[in-house]
Amino acid sequence: MELWYKKPAAYWEEALPLGNGRLGAMVWSGVEQEKISLNEDSLWSGYPQSHDIPGAEKYYEEARRLAREKKYCEAQALIEENVLGQYTQSYLPLGELILDMVHPEGEVSDYRRWLDLEKAMCGLRYSVGNVSYAREAFVSAPDQVMVMRISADKAGKVSLRAGYTCQLRATVSTEDGCMVLDGIAPSQVDPSYVNSEDPVIYEEDPKKKGMRFCAMLSIRQKGGTVTELPEGLEVAGADSVTLYLAARTSFNGPFCQPFLEGKPYRENCLKDLRAAGESDYDALAARHVEDYRTYFDRVRINLGAGREELPTPERLADWDQDVDPARYALLFQYGRYLLIASSRPGTLPANLQGIWNQHLRAPWSSNYTVNINTEMNYWAAETANLAQMHEPLMEFLDNLRVSGARTARTHYGAGGFVAHHNSDIWCLSNPVGNRGKGTAVYAFWPLSAGWLSAHAYDHYLFSGDEEFLRRTGYPIIRDAARFFLDVLSETEEGKLIFSPSTSPENNFLYGGKRCAVSETTTMTMAIVRETLGNAASCCRILGTDSRFLEELEEALGRLPSYKIGARGELLEWNEELEESEPAHRHTSHLYPLYPGREISVEETPELARACARTLELRGDESTGWALAWRISLWAHLRDGERAYRILKKQLRPIDGSSPLNYMAGGGCYPNMFGGHPPFQIDSNFGTCAGIAEMLVQSTEKSVTLLPALPKAFGTGMVSGLRARGGVTVDISFRDGKLEKAVLTGTMPREREFTVCYGGSRKQIRLAGEERIVLTEVDF
Repeated sequence: MELWYKKPAAYWEEALPLGNGRLGAMVWSGVEQEKISLNEDSLWSGYPQSHDIPGAEKYYEEARRLAREKKYCEAQALIEENVLGQYTQSYLPLGELILDMVHPEGEVSDYRRWLDLEKAMCGLRYSVGNVSYAREAFVSAPDQVMVMRISADKAGKVSLRAGYTCQLRATVSTEDGCMVLDGIAPSQVDPSYVNSEDPVIYEEDPKKKGMRFCAMLSIRQKGGTVTELPEGLEVAGADSVTLYLAARTSFNGPFCQPFLEGKPYRENCLKDLRAAGESDYDALAARHVEDYRTYFDRVRINLGAGREELPTPERLADWDQDVDPARYALLFQYGRYLLIASSRPGTLPANLQGIWNQHLRAPWSSNYTVNINTEMNYWAAETANLAQMHEPLMEFLDNLRVSGARTARTHYGAGGFVAHHNSDIWCLSNPVGNRGKGTAVYAFWPLSAGWLSAHAYDHYLFSGDEEFLRRTGYPIIRDAARFFLDVLSETEEGKLIFSPSTSPENNFLYGGKRCAVSETTTMTMAIVRETLGNAASCCRILGTDSRFLEELEEALGRLPSYKIGARGELLEWNEELEESEPAHRHTSHLYPLYPGREISVEETPELARACARTLELRGDESTGWALAWRISLWAHLRDGERAYRILKKQLRPIDGSSPLNYMAGGGCYPNMFGGHPPFQIDSNFGTCAGIAEMLVQSTEKSVTLLPALPKAFGTGMVSGLRARGGVTVDISFRDGKLEKAVLTGTMPREREFTVCYGGSRKQIRLAGEERIVLTEVDF
């Protein structure tokens, strides 16, 4: 299974991504010049700082009073003027490895480059005159290096000069046979959307200095010579060469100053390089592939015949036609590949661009956008059988509890922890916006700790790992719930709400003005309800905190119900308000349908119909990540054809060589990166999750087979998908109907649940690792 092309990358979104969770590379595969764009997941601007605003609590309380009096615009102005702090820091590019190639005279022919998803390796073959050349590259997790082999079919024909380029403050040198890039990151990088006279700042005060970083390259050749130059390495007349590249930063955790308290980055980088250099290319490649396939091979999928003989851009060109269903299997597995490549145990979580970023001031700082995008990055982690890739998010949340506890006390006078719509490597938790007018629509959203804590509970539901729940999951969920309990306030009807609130990142019209702050919102209360419910379940499972459980149950009984509007839609705010942008990209108020599990066609049909009406009013056009969300929403409404209609748009080609249009429809770039546009990896991950949700859905007590199978997926199979309750699901289907399903247990204890298919239900029990086989006749 591969992406392949007949010509080199002409721009970044045509290059092919490699990664080991920490070290990322974009391979361009030029003939005369190979360019490899490098990233390291901990290379960010800045250093630990607190941007909480002392005294913010009193303004929050005043804003709550104004919102309760329906003085929404006044409440928003008060928030924007008094409680919005500094922006996050930015994820940065490490640099570029440049290989200037020397060839014999002759025409270039037989060019082909590819990315092999089953081996996590990219390759290139071409001929110049009568000499055939080959390149192969991968980024190894076991050995923590990028490796590239360059060879020719005739002796002595591999010659090149290697060098670095870098947008940051850095020097290049050669020492002991290594080419070294050594630099320092800025102390401050303002977001690209902020007008700033000096957006990139390097401080001289050691307490304010940024991250140190380095990359080291060594070359092992067969035949020929390698010569050290002042700023590079030169190979002449080799039969083949193997390049080893390692990179490290001084990042030592979110609360350590990276310049004064940083890790020994150069020593660790050299250690990686020397250890890898003890093995030849074949041994490194074998370890890499074996490690990678332990994850990738867990899931197999076949959705029908494809046109693999066509290069990828040609396969995408007729995206709107019902041909080549194998494209969707490729898109699904590409999402899994990217998650393995950008989020491994021991690394940082995947950011807005995974680990691949070319910009000094990346779109939206390539940060952790936690009002949807970071969460969407991990929607497929459990269902697509990559639970280990979820671990970096759990570690991040554990750290976010520390900074978020300070923000909860300072901004809300509450216990527990809070985070808003943005965070970064330093676990920033304050609302950003820098007191800007109109920024509350995205910046004032203190719900992300609750949403993110649902990932910890889901990790438990899929695994049944009570030790994880006790040690890691429950403290996160408990503290998110504690914050909500402390900020809930009573309405005149005796209900408890979180007020004031916004619905990301949408406005309504009120008194002839655009406004974002209301009394409360549907998404707010959905996340509060889910978080309190998850915390209560944890107390029961672990047999702990009985008084806290009583408090949770009392609050859960007083939360308001959802409301349906005059057009039959689920209301987004606490009252019927006119939308300023009816086709808005966010579908935040549909959270309880998905990723939540509170609304369903079977259990709450009236609310499900309201969700469908909401989606119809929103429309089928949006940004890439928003389309990805709509796939799963329609799948949970059991409408496979509508989900498929949205899914097709994710293959719609985006030309990255044209000027950026943020308002253009979503789709994918030539390398199949998802586009907002610009590139955001949540589109890839959300689409991967959406395809899984079309094939299998689950709750704590049920597994639904083929809930939203479109006609275009008429005959096929999927194996290895995961369901809650510790179940692995294999399904084959023919002509749109279930052929066979095999459910395999993965937890030692026996459990009972319902298997649903085509409107029918069957109760089953799984004892330990037992396998149960079902066919259509069983329903």
